[in-house]
Amino acid sequence: MLTWNFWLGVVLYGTSVCVAQDHFTENNDSDSADGYYHLPHPVRRVAVIGAGPAGLQFASTLLNHGFEVRMFERAPKPGGIWYYTERLPVPATFPNRPIETMAYVPDIPKQLPATRIYVDGQDGLTVDWRIREHWVPSSIWFNMTTIDAYASAILQILQPWRPARAQVTRHVRQYASSVGLNSNDEEHANVTSYWTRVERVEKVPGTEKRWTLTLRKLTPLRDGTLEVNWWQEQFDAVVVGKFSDNDAAWVPPIPGLKEWAQSLPNNIFHSRNYRRPQLFENQNVLIVGGSLSGIGIANDLIGHARSVTVSIRDVPSNPLLVVIRSWFHKNVTFISEIESFHNRPSALQGRLQGASLTLTNGTVVSGYDAIILATGYRQSLPFLKGYHNSTIKGFEEPETDVAPIITDGTHLRSLHWTGHYIDDPTLLLCTKFPWAVGTLQYQALGAAKVWSRKARLPSIAKMWQSYPGAAGILPEHPILSGMRTRLFLTWLNDEALEFGGPLVASPDLDSVRELLRYYTAKEYPRQISDFFEPGGFPSGERPRSQWDIYNGASFEPASFLNGDLATITKDSSLGHWADLSLQW
Repeated sequence: MLTWNFWLGVVLYGTSVCVAQDHFTENNDSDSADGYYHLPHPVRRVAVIGAGPAGLQFASTLLNHGFEVRMFERAPKPGGIWYYTERLPVPATFPNRPIETMAYVPDIPKQLPATRIYVDGQDGLTVDWRIREHWVPSSIWFNMTTIDAYASAILQILQPWRPARAQVTRHVRQYASSVGLNSNDEEHANVTSYWTRVERVEKVPGTEKRWTLTLRKLTPLRDGTLEVNWWQEQFDAVVVGKFSDNDAAWVPPIPGLKEWAQSLPNNIFHSRNYRRPQLFENQNVLIVGGSLSGIGIANDLIGHARSVTVSIRDVPSNPLLVVIRSWFHKNVTFISEIESFHNRPSALQGRLQGASLTLTNGTVVSGYDAIILATGYRQSLPFLKGYHNSTIKGFEEPETDVAPIITDGTHLRSLHWTGHYIDDPTLLLCTKFPWAVGTLQYQALGAAKVWSRKARLPSIAKMWQSYPGAAGILPEHPILSGMRTRLFLTWLNDEALEFGGPLVASPDLDSVRELLRYYTAKEYPRQISDFFEPGGFPSGERPRSQWDIYNGASFEPASFLNGDLATITKDSSLGHWADLSLQW
């Protein structure tokens, strides 16, 4: 499903220009006169953070290329966002914590290693609460479906547009087992560390520029107590295999909301704590927010709740508002944005029905049994403490001593298009959808080749020179991934010709494009489906005749059809490949 970030990305990709940065050091030891980045030390040991679809593919690829890998996952099993459980995250905080700790607050004892045993009720906390705070169970709900035509195609589901949550979950677990990375696999027991949360990733002086990870692992014991262990490990490189940001719930600063939520936590909560519609039988439910979670939950409640009302921001100048509303069930009622919550919580006597809300248009509404805040999430990676800078808002590009990766939580920045952190390419963040036309597998392969010195990156100076600015590296939607796929294919195959090794075959991009076009035309109103029709590109976009030409690298059509290796005619240089324009 298309989000506001997707449409913002379309505009920014089509209009952004490369922004020269001054973050690099002129005499950086890792740069040389040949214009390429050179690793300051051999990379042998790599940490992968997360065992979702992204982390599993990175770990498997790196293992296949001879690296010593350790994969850390805070949940008890693989799956990441697709690991469904009836267990709920601890309630979201009102108001939000700072971006640096919005996802969780790292817990690091003064002396390491350390071990502690917790009993129920110790320090006023239950063992169950400690487990849920550490784990942050996924935000997906029981009846959730995913709208991803390519994911559906590779899962070989008969009705490709809406694979069920359970189907995707099974697929991810099957993949984990197939590569020996499931929680019960002995093959790579020295690789996987489940129930383990990463508290800190940092460069510690005296460790030869290696990364030090501070780790926290839970072990629920049979007597009902909880054992917690902390320790540190060193690595030559780190992969943040975490695409989803659904653990950092964001709540709007609406006057009165904090007091209401604290007084009625079972009636007012963030959408990440929603699981089943049966819990809302015959209730009047208000959903705040009209993005993916709001749409999915509202439609899931139809047939169970007495009424479903959605508070959505009214932006008359935005034509997509009509499109967004069309995705809701016809029985959903819409109201304007909430301006404030009335009544003191003490006057409600534990009941939400007596409360009233004022909308931005002046209307006062009441009579709701539950309020679900489908207000989204923010990017927050507390373990990267030194790479947050929440003083930077939006897509500003101020000069800073340390190039930040996360600022206001709406996006990632300071990354090369390959996902490498520009100032230190031994740190890489997953920036690809796991099923986006295979782009993630190319990103994982690129990491393995760069760190084994079988592929090159431009020098740090050149990476900053071609950096498109924070607005240019928004997480790409699967529909846009074809352009990055060609970019990865050209780069990887050019490096294979330079250093030896097999060429990389291209996915069947034409078939995937046809699948996407068919289902968008079938699923969406004309305003969106026109965008994907031949000749339906906005003015200034590349015509269909140029879809298979990418910055001087052309791919023979036959290679898409018969699975052979892509045939490349290359007349461009590495320095030009980061200068992109929007195309398929």
